[in-house]
Amino acid sequence: MALPTGTTTEPRLLLDAKAVLVESPVWDADAAEWIWCDITPGVLHRTSADGTHDRTTQLPAPLASFQRRRGGGLIMALGDRIVTTDDEGGDLHEIAHLPHRHDGIRFNEGKCDPFGAFVVGAMDVTDEAPDGLMYRIGPDEAVTRLRGGFTTFNGLEWNDDGRTMWFTDTGVKTIFQAQWGPEGDLAEVVPFTSGGMHDGLVRDERGEFWGAIYGEGVVVHLDQDGDLIDRIEFPAPQLTGIAIGGPDMSTLLVGSARENMSDDELARAPLSGGLFTVELDRRGRESFLFG
Repeated sequence: MALPTGTTTEPRLLLDAKAVLVESPVWDADAAEWIWCDITPGVLHRTSADGTHDRTTQLPAPLASFQRRRGGGLIMALGDRIVTTDDEGGDLHEIAHLPHRHDGIRFNEGKCDPFGAFVVGAMDVTDEAPDGLMYRIGPDEAVTRLRGGFTTFNGLEWNDDGRTMWFTDTGVKTIFQAQWGPEGDLAEVVPFTSGGMHDGLVRDERGEFWGAIYGEGVVVHLDQDGDLIDRIEFPAPQLTGIAIGGPDMSTLLVGSARENMSDDELARAPLSGGLFTVELDRRGRESFLFG
């Protein structure tokens, strides 16, 4: 299935990965690679900027999310564990085992804040009950439980000084905004924007947002107040993780999923589970590191 090669608002296929569920895309400028994971089988991928090379590492499934560590290596959320690894996903070391309320819950989205902490939340994969919790793993690897009541904890972002945080609960179709602080001081959580099953979220250099809508095959471009600027349609309905990177830091990478799709649905959207790129007219922000 060919994709258009035209303007900055048209998606291009980077890799027909046929992933079950793409999550946590991160640009590694040192290696000139996109790092991302396929949650369900627990596979870590490193994909070249042009999509011609893709190498993988098998980890304990599910591999929910990860981020880069200061000085090298990765911090990861597995099903109910927080671990560190080297850059390739080897030399696994457990930081914490955090049992969930029942077996149907697993960790989901996780990102690092400007203060070097890894913030991760959970989701209930059985019936989307509000059983998910949010945790903060500090630069010293201390674990703090922050908040509960999430159906599907997702898309995390911060402003540049770390005093404002945005996060998504996909199940209630809402992006929330909250005050944040160096020690995970979470306060005054209020809705930022609602409508659509928001999954991944990324903030650009202008303070505007790009959000992947799961189930609609659309990325929304939002202004600093959460109002819609534009919508970009993709040839895959279940959009997931999203990031800005690439050699010029102006490439929007959008992941997708094949999970729970019937044979008929996959026949209509055969690129589901692929990675797509869109060239933007602005740069992204360097991702924050753990530690």
